[in-house]
Amino acid sequence: MSRKLDLTIGWHKYTKFMNSFSNPKHKLMLNNMRYHLKYECLQDPEIFNTIIPNPEYKFYGSFNNATLNGMKDIKDFYYNLWDSNSSLVELHIDHCSAGDWGVACDGEWFQQIPGKTLLDQGNNDIDPNSFYLSHAHLSWFFPFKEIDGKMLLVGEICYIDEVGSSLEILNKDDILSLEEARKSWPID
Repeated sequence: MSRKLDLTIGWHKYTKFMNSFSNPKHKLMLNNMRYHLKYECLQDPEIFNTIIPNPEYKFYGSFNNATLNGMKDIKDFYYNLWDSNSSLVELHIDHCSAGDWGVACDGEWFQQIPGKTLLDQGNNDIDPNSFYLSHAHLSWFFPFKEIDGKMLLVGEICYIDEVGSSLEILNKDDILSLEEARKSWPID
């Protein structure tokens, strides 16, 4: 199933959900989420302007059930992701609902990860010179807070089906570069 990622799938799906809601705050939350995804994938520090100053991220079923508290932990998380060249993600959103508290979604996550990064994380039988496609089902909950007229992420709560996840080697022609990703993203 090796194939090149299409990072814009999640952007377009968030846009579709955003346009289906009439509540202006819900629209602002989903607009934030699509830009948050874009900035994460494209390694843009503008991502930190989508989040409150003291966020909390919680991961269940993966990342050793980690909790990240405060902007320093969140910045470390993203800079480690970016430094490892593991930020390119294709997000398939099957369900998405906005409420006054935030946004809840369910879908699939496809992530391009260098073999060296997987070895550093303790994965065995990995070719350090190859890239891999990681796939997992997940559900995510993003609480929001209004600050100065902006709807900002309070944090992320992610449930990741690591047991049902898969990892496959990518063909060389299917490896997406960051520059290709930047050129493929919609302007708005």
